[in-house]
Amino acid sequence: MQGPKGEIMKRTNTLSYQLIEELAGLLNAESQLVEALPKMADASQLSAIRISLEDFLQVTKEHVSRLQDIFSNIGQSPKQVTCQAMKELITEVQGLVSKAEKSPASDAAILNVLQRMQQYEVARYKAVREHSADLGHTKIVEVFTKILNEDRAINFHFNELAQGVINVQAIDPSASSPKGGGFYIPEGKFKRGGTKKKPKGTDISRFISEGNPNIQEPLGKEEKEENGTG
Repeated sequence: MQGPKGEIMKRTNTLSYQLIEELAGLLNAESQLVEALPKMADASQLSAIRISLEDFLQVTKEHVSRLQDIFSNIGQSPKQVTCQAMKELITEVQGLVSKAEKSPASDAAILNVLQRMQQYEVARYKAVREHSADLGHTKIVEVFTKILNEDRAINFHFNELAQGVINVQAIDPSASSPKGGGFYIPEGKFKRGGTKKKPKGTDISRFISEGNPNIQEPLGKEEKEENGTG
C-alpha cells in the first residue's frame, strides 16, 4: 500500500514532468519571437517601435539562453514543444502587416499584438515559477523572477508607446473632439502629424535596469497585514 511518502513522490514526479513541458513550451515561444521580431521591426513605420523591437530582440535572445541553462541545471537536454498560442499571435501580426502599407494604423496593430504577447508570457512565466518553487528549485525561481520583471518592464514600455505615440496618430483627425465622435484628445496634449517627443531615458533598457513601481505585483493579503496596509 502506498503511504504518504509515495504520494508526495508521485506528486513531485508529476510536477517535474509539468515543469519540463512548460520549459519546452516557453523555449519554443521565445525562439519563435527571435525569428519574428526582426520582421515586425521591418514592417514598422515609426523609429521608436523599431528601436524598441531591436531591444526586445536582445532581451528575448537572453531569455532563450537562460531557459537552455535551466534545462542543463535540472539534468535535461533542451527541447521544444510548439507553443501554439505564440504561433497564432505571430501569424496574426504577419497577416496584419501583409495587408497594409506601413502606417501609424498598422504600427498600432503591431503594438497591440506585442502587448498581448507579453501578457501571455507573463502569465506562463508566473505559472512555471510557482511549479519551480513547489519543487524547491530556488535558483530557477530567481531566474524566472528576473525574466518576469523584464517582461513586465517591456510590456509597460509598449503601453507607453501605445498611449503616447501610436494610438493618437492612428485616430482620424475628425475624431479629435467629442463633436467629431470617436476618441477625445485634449487640445495641445499631442501633436498630430508627427511622433510625440520621446522623453530622455524611456527605452526598454531603462525600464529593465531601474524597474518601475507601476509594474510591481500587488501585495497579497498576508503582505498587506505585515506592512500594516491591510
